[in-house]
Amino acid sequence: MYSSWFSYPITRAYPYRWVTPLTIVGGVIAIVAVTFINLAVTGYDLNTHYFTNPDDVSRYEAKSIYKYLSVFSKTPKSRCSSTMLQLNSEVFTLNYAMPYTISRIWLKDPDMPQENLGSLNYLNNQLLDCNVTEVGIQVQGSNTQNILFTARSRVGLLLTPKATCTIKIDSPVSNHRSSSSLTYFELVGSYKLIDDTIPRFLLSNTTEKNSLYWGESLLQLYSLFAAHAYYDAAQSSTQGDDYNAYIELSRMSNATSGSAAEVMSDDFFQVACFTTFGFCGTDTNNITALSSNEIDPADSYKDPYPSIWKTFSFLGKAMWFTVMTDLGQNTSNLPNMLAYPDLLANLTSNVTNEVETWDAARPNFTVLSPDTSLATTSFDPSAVPQPALGARPSFLSTTYACQLPEPQPLATRIFAIIYADLVLLGAIWSGYQLLLATIVNQNHPSSTHCEGCLASQTPKESESLIRTESNSVDAEKGSLVSRVSRKQSVTQTRYMGVDPSDNDVD
Repeated sequence: MYSSWFSYPITRAYPYRWVTPLTIVGGVIAIVAVTFINLAVTGYDLNTHYFTNPDDVSRYEAKSIYKYLSVFSKTPKSRCSSTMLQLNSEVFTLNYAMPYTISRIWLKDPDMPQENLGSLNYLNNQLLDCNVTEVGIQVQGSNTQNILFTARSRVGLLLTPKATCTIKIDSPVSNHRSSSSLTYFELVGSYKLIDDTIPRFLLSNTTEKNSLYWGESLLQLYSLFAAHAYYDAAQSSTQGDDYNAYIELSRMSNATSGSAAEVMSDDFFQVACFTTFGFCGTDTNNITALSSNEIDPADSYKDPYPSIWKTFSFLGKAMWFTVMTDLGQNTSNLPNMLAYPDLLANLTSNVTNEVETWDAARPNFTVLSPDTSLATTSFDPSAVPQPALGARPSFLSTTYACQLPEPQPLATRIFAIIYADLVLLGAIWSGYQLLLATIVNQNHPSSTHCEGCLASQTPKESESLIRTESNSVDAEKGSLVSRVSRKQSVTQTRYMGVDPSDNDVD
């Protein structure tokens, strides 16, 4: 008979009762486990999606079976990459109160020089220690604003508040900075009531964001009142519609932290301003001095008008504390007037009177009226129930590129899982057979031969093989008999009352 280079194995039934149930039960468990693992490893792909809030990724993952399967998967779980906010880019917070421009970014450590940056590495970091530094007010007449804006209001006010914030980035941002370094940045806001191209208060909510609701209300009202006050005061001092000025309001005190008495004071602000005719102000440049009549009449054309400053002070405070609320600050270095009932009552103390006289004051000045969906009366701190005032932690709104697990097409998934199952189950089966063969060979050496194999050999080969196996069997039997005889001898000796050790020869 022809003999090929290749061969096939000879099989025999295993001489153990436990092999059959173990193989069946273990096989079912292996098939289920391997399929479950392959579903996680090969049934899902990570695809890129874009979110404005990384928390949305967690909610998406919580609804997906992948969160259970990913334990067995080498593929990374869902994650979002940080975004780079460039210098001079426009951003909102998640409150969407007003747009801000990032005007400066820098690193500052106590033992390191300041390092200016061109972009902000941001990944849903909470805004920390935000402090408003100034409120700029541009008074714009017909020479400086669009004719459409002039048609809506003879005088327009563009408010540009400035604030500095910090964020902590968990990973190092440079070779010289540690992971505990704070990144500082400056934001410049923008608000103009009569310019609808500047978005503002996109997510107004009178129940969950009461402080921002009052901030929006006061900005609307005091923008109207302050613009009209400037227009009235300038009528006798300027020609035509040349109502142009820049007013800068900054904190009068240099103390690190302030009190409720400071923010309620009429002289909370230090004033710097410039009109068409030159710089304006007094030696102290506070609201009280500017509101007095102590200005030299000969120089009155250079100075702003005494009647405007109380209203501009309220407008400046409304913007100052609206920005604090938008940036999530209740008490950063100052108590937030929009977050505490008594302070809010002080800030709105003259709202009711101003609104009542508005209809008579606005003809020939503006076509605008206060929005009745917002607050148009002074805040009552004794009202019951009290609204929930306060600022919540704030984050910048931006877009994040996030990797999310998504199932492959059904046909592709089935094919990939079946193929992977066959590979893994084949490897498990081979290992299982190798283990059983090792056990059988150690306990039953003669079981590796079959009668057919012996019959196909020559008589001499068969006799030698049988003799070898017989010797092995006899040796096993002899060893067994010797152990049994020894045990019987010891038992008999003890029964006769003789200590086996007494028979030992010294």
